[in-house]
Amino acid sequence: MTTIIIIILSLILVINTIGAIITVFRQSRDIAATWAWLLVLILLPVIGFGFYLFFGKKLSAEHLYDLRTQAKLGIDERVTQQKAELRQRRKQNHHSTTPEIQSLINLFLVSNTAVLTQENKVSVLTDTTTAQERLLADMSRARDHIHLEYYAFFDDPFGHILIKTLAYKAYQGVKVRVIYDGFGSQKIPRSFFKPLEEAGGQVTPFFSSRFRLINFRLNFRNHRQLVVIDGNTAYLGNFNQHSVDTHLPVRDTRLRISGDGVLSFQSRFFMDWNAATQRQKVYYSQHYFPTSVEHGQTSMQLVSGGPDRDLPEIKLGFLKLIVAAKKRLWIQTPFFIPDDSVLAALILAINSGVTVKIMIPEKAKHSLVQHANLYYARQIVKAGGQIYLYKASAFRARTMMVDGQLSAVGTANLDIRSFKLNFETTSFLYDPALTNTLELTFQRDLKASVPLTKQQLNAQTTNQRLSQDLARLLAPIL
Repeated sequence: MTTIIIIILSLILVINTIGAIITVFRQSRDIAATWAWLLVLILLPVIGFGFYLFFGKKLSAEHLYDLRTQAKLGIDERVTQQKAELRQRRKQNHHSTTPEIQSLINLFLVSNTAVLTQENKVSVLTDTTTAQERLLADMSRARDHIHLEYYAFFDDPFGHILIKTLAYKAYQGVKVRVIYDGFGSQKIPRSFFKPLEEAGGQVTPFFSSRFRLINFRLNFRNHRQLVVIDGNTAYLGNFNQHSVDTHLPVRDTRLRISGDGVLSFQSRFFMDWNAATQRQKVYYSQHYFPTSVEHGQTSMQLVSGGPDRDLPEIKLGFLKLIVAAKKRLWIQTPFFIPDDSVLAALILAINSGVTVKIMIPEKAKHSLVQHANLYYARQIVKAGGQIYLYKASAFRARTMMVDGQLSAVGTANLDIRSFKLNFETTSFLYDPALTNTLELTFQRDLKASVPLTKQQLNAQTTNQRLSQDLARLLAPIL
């Protein structure tokens, strides 16, 4: 009897291993993710295939085609024109921008068709209450449309205020469209959007499923967080945020934009809306892209990334910023799980004499992420970089600042998921004054943080290090 059981178990293991190899290698993916999934499938027989079904499958070619072929809404011509202008500027040896900035601008023009907009008025919003009040005030003045795309809505007081405000504007005849992510907003009841829909607003999940808890595209999440109001005001960042510890406020960095840069936000929303909905698609109309009357001093490019892209443009942008740093590189990210190329670039910057400071939460949202964060933080500290653990609140800021000249603010973390699996949006900003504002915010955050020292790392127990090392193995699929 024992022999029969052993034979059966051996057959199951052999079949499971063969199935794991066939399953993982059927679709092209990077080698780190391949080995991570192979590890899961082999070490968790049968159960691992359940995880893979929900979290491991790549987007179908058909759906990728739908996302890639959205109309560019009139921006292609502007991108082509800007490429020509950039080439002409190089021929004339124009020095109004540095070679690093010109190179970064060209990267996004070529790979992401990210139009460069200038003379934008950009405000940095770090206080949650103030940011929410300003958003609601702009919404209350809307006359034509409000477009909102959030990863997560929460059934909390501000969530209800937000929906009531949108519903009221819809009753007034303002066109309200809302995209939400099915995974990020999974905890909201089905009745949450009912007041808005009854008022005439349109609401759609980015990846829908007939069965709420059964969605085989669950691993691909729309983490973009943007608002467009009347085509002349845009916001980047989530305002209906929730802390795991309800006693702690959320510390995030958000942007309010007016100027031609709003065109990029509007285009991004339209492409995502048309990819998400089968009905009520939206197409170019002049009233969605009005001529801007507000002007500032910020030049910017809005760069979008996701599994529908051939290249990880946001990651490439981060790499360009890291390599461009000559004196200081300051980063804030809730998830610090870089791939080998980003980690190598950071260590190269440290070894080149750049002061690298990275701020992460003292306690991440999930224990597995916490262990992975600390593994990579350990590598930075060992190399001579500085890691700071933010203690005061739930930490959500995602910023990068280089030499007081360049900066990036958006939804993408410095992690593998943001580079390859999530649909993300990050603004790359060419404005020393704005970068200085972000640096001052970073310095203020340092007062609520503690450094992670080599002494603390040396004092870690064997179990702590082992947990971090194991979490690192799963980093490509976290």
